[in-house]
Amino acid sequence: MKFRAERSEFADAVMWAQRTVGDRATLPALSGIKLRVDGDRLFLASTNLEIDSALSVPVQGERDGAVLVLGKLLADVVRTLPNAAVTAEVTADVLHLTCGRAQFDLRLMPVEDFPALKEPSADGAVAVMKAEEFARTVAQVARSASTDDARPVLTGVNLEATAGSLTAVATDSYRLAMRTVPWDQGADTTVLVPRRAMEQARHAAEILGSEVSLLLEPAQVTFSFSDRRLVTRLIEGKFPDVRQLIPAGFERRLTVDRAELMEVVKRVAVVGDSNTSVTPVTLHLSADTVLVKAGSGEIGQAEEALPGALEGEDLQIAFNPRYLADGLDAAGSERVVLEFRDELKPAVLRPAPADAEAGPASSRPEADFLYLLMPVRV
Repeated sequence: MKFRAERSEFADAVMWAQRTVGDRATLPALSGIKLRVDGDRLFLASTNLEIDSALSVPVQGERDGAVLVLGKLLADVVRTLPNAAVTAEVTADVLHLTCGRAQFDLRLMPVEDFPALKEPSADGAVAVMKAEEFARTVAQVARSASTDDARPVLTGVNLEATAGSLTAVATDSYRLAMRTVPWDQGADTTVLVPRRAMEQARHAAEILGSEVSLLLEPAQVTFSFSDRRLVTRLIEGKFPDVRQLIPAGFERRLTVDRAELMEVVKRVAVVGDSNTSVTPVTLHLSADTVLVKAGSGEIGQAEEALPGALEGEDLQIAFNPRYLADGLDAAGSERVVLEFRDELKPAVLRPAPADAEAGPASSRPEADFLYLLMPVRV
């Protein structure tokens, strides 16, 4: 195998593939990046058995072939290469890299040990989303998925597709995030995608822009970005019916500045940072004021007030400060609406109606986002 490539394109491709390199000691081949030259294209692939990554870049190919090289080492090397063309040539079990006056000899791994990657269906229904819309959906929802592998069905993002919309839902049983976006190329199906895969796809969408193609299949999901592709297996098991958790009505409704409330919550919560358990923040709601308190006599106390408009009777309700701040951050609007029943029932946070749409109604499709948060007993 021998090829010549632009340093920036080659380095970018390697860094992309490195993100899904596996680290399982029992399968050494997973720690490698497979390089394959076919004509004037260089194909790169990596996998951690959960997510497969594949992409190609143009090169000046001189000799076709395929090799497997240690991913971390290759990434460390290309990150430091000077700004010059890169020549790669394989002799025996060594990959020779030359860039300017720099030369590296990297030992190869048995390429036949690299597992076959998951292949997307050739005739499956593909739906297309704007990269910005996809990235925003994942950013708003995925953070609410659980990180506890003991409950695998809660570690994923549930995607419910219909012909006209895609709904993404995640929950860790303490909070829930849901966003529905319209699309016109979908098919009726439901899949449960690992959070890590969704975050990888979001990162790719933010970097590459343009559009994201989603192919939802019974056992896997494929995210395609021009000449790059991520394929992930699905989580087995049934995602809980979370819609039944969303209250049908509310007795109280608070409208408040999102950024200001988020800053106050983070600031007041500092008094509990040194405690071994989470110290909740308590919201004391009245007609025109939100008083945020945290702490105790043993730790320290803090409080701060900010303006807010409450419809309904006064209320005192407590939340995990990190979960509340996450919801405020995810909403992304100038103002938010928090809806309550009482101090023991879940609260729902949404972007305020005036902020739910950025521009004229015809400028972009509407998306619906909500964040449900369980209160804390104090």
